[in-house]
Amino acid sequence: MKRLDTPGFTLLELLISLTIMSGIILVVNAAFTLGLDAADRGEVRGIENQRARAALAQISRQLKSAYPLALQTEKGIAVYFTGDAEGVSFVASTGRPEVGGLEKVTYFLREHEGRRGLWMRTSAPTLPTDLLNEREGPLRQEIEVLPDVESVTWEYLRITPPLNKEEWVKKWSGLDEQQLPVVIRLSWRASLGQLPYEWYIEAPVAVRIPQSELASSGQVGSRAARRRARRAAGGGE
Repeated sequence: MKRLDTPGFTLLELLISLTIMSGIILVVNAAFTLGLDAADRGEVRGIENQRARAALAQISRQLKSAYPLALQTEKGIAVYFTGDAEGVSFVASTGRPEVGGLEKVTYFLREHEGRRGLWMRTSAPTLPTDLLNEREGPLRQEIEVLPDVESVTWEYLRITPPLNKEEWVKKWSGLDEQQLPVVIRLSWRASLGQLPYEWYIEAPVAVRIPQSELASSGQVGSRAARRRARRAAGGGE
């Protein structure tokens, strides 16, 4: 029987085949790597979005629960609340079960190594003498709530009787106003997850007038306090 010769690959053909296969492998590997990177970026973005939303929800809850703790000063009964365009400090119900009661909450900007973040400081127990002298309680915690922010602005809504004129101000002193703002607004410029680059939240304050003033002794003082409370609630005389 006659044997048929089957021609094999030449060296040139083998080199060309290897080159083509190497190119295909590189393309597939690059596509696979890009897919993994995109998935990782999407996961990181999702985590950042969840953290940002959780932080903003926490800030909103704390602002809404701000408590008009009555303080006895030389000017009479006042409340503890101090705020300007860059930060705010107030009293609210503590979120730490081991402490209980009220705690002092302060939001402030801190810059470190070229980056700026919005930080929260809590301290307890809350004593009137400490609040009047701007001292912190022994149980103190600090945490960064919004990292890498370009700017943060706080504003406070005042309603002035008798026409109930609304005015947004960038500074508030509870010692002078003798009550809390009607609404607290936090505006920022930052890349927070999937949230808009520029945005704001507004938190209405539930209780604004100190209870000690509403229950103050003396008929004239009580009437005046009740009138102020009704005006704050939007009612008439």
